[in-house]
Amino acid sequence: MAFRCTPPTKDPVATLAYRPWELAIKPFQVAPQTWYVAGQTWVGCYLIDTGDGLILIDTAIAESAYMLVDSIYRLGYRPEQIKKILISHAHFDHCGAAAIMKKLTGAEMYMSKEDWEFMKACPKETIDIDKDSHPQYFEPDCFYSDEEPITLGNVTIHSMLTPGHTIGCTSFFWEVTNPANGERYVVGMHGGVGANTMNDKYYAQSEYLTPDLRDRFLADAEKVGNIHVDIALPSHPNQIEITDRAGQYTDESQPFLDDTIWKQFMEERVRQVRAMMK
Repeated sequence: MAFRCTPPTKDPVATLAYRPWELAIKPFQVAPQTWYVAGQTWVGCYLIDTGDGLILIDTAIAESAYMLVDSIYRLGYRPEQIKKILISHAHFDHCGAAAIMKKLTGAEMYMSKEDWEFMKACPKETIDIDKDSHPQYFEPDCFYSDEEPITLGNVTIHSMLTPGHTIGCTSFFWEVTNPANGERYVVGMHGGVGANTMNDKYYAQSEYLTPDLRDRFLADAEKVGNIHVDIALPSHPNQIEITDRAGQYTDESQPFLDDTIWKQFMEERVRQVRAMMK
C-alpha cells in the first residue's frame, strides 16, 4: 500500500447536511477487529471489536450521526454494544455527534483534559464553527493519560498527547492479531494534523492557541513518526488514502498493511506545516 494523500473535501459540512449521498460510503474493514464506520468520506470514525464490547474512535458531525449508526448496524453490531468512545480532539467535525452517541450507547466518553478546557473556553474555535452544523455539547467521563492505557476485552489502546492541531489533540495506538496467521499488528491513528490551525493567520485571531503549539508539533514529529505502526489510519481519509481500498480487506491479503506509511505521513504533514510558515 503506497502512501498517498488527496485534496481535502470541498464544502463538506453543507454537503453532509443537504446532499449526504455525495459523500456516503459503506463500512469497511481496515485491520483485524477494526472497521471504518463513519458512513461518509470526510471524517474518519473507527469501530474496534474487543471481544468484550466495542470501542468507537471519534463521532464526526451531528448531521452524519445517522450514517455512523447505520454503519454499525450494517456490520451486525448495535450501538449499545459500544462501551467506550474516544475523542481525538475538540473540533466539531470529530466530536459533533459525541452527545448523540453517548445517549444512544451509554458508553464512557474519553477526551484530553487540555481539549476539554479548550472547548469550554473557545466554543467558536472548537464545537461551534460552522453554521450548517448543530453539535450538542457534551461532557467527558474520563481524561486520557499517556501512562494509563485504555483496556477493554483483548484490546489495549495507548493514548498519546500530540498537540499542534489543537492543544489537547490525542493519538491512539493498539495491537490486533491476524486470525489467519497469528501475526500481531500495531494500528495507529494520529488525532489531528491539520495545518489550518498551525499558521500565523490562525494564531493572529485565535483566543487560545499560540505558535508554541506549532513548535511543539514540529519538535515531536520525528519522535511520533518513528513509532512503529503497521497499519496507519487517518483521522480524515484524504490524509492517508484508504477509501480506494474499501471492501478489499481479507485476513489473508491485508491491503492496509504497510509499516512505511506512518513515517511518510508524518513527514508530509511537517512539510505542509512548514510550507504555510513561508
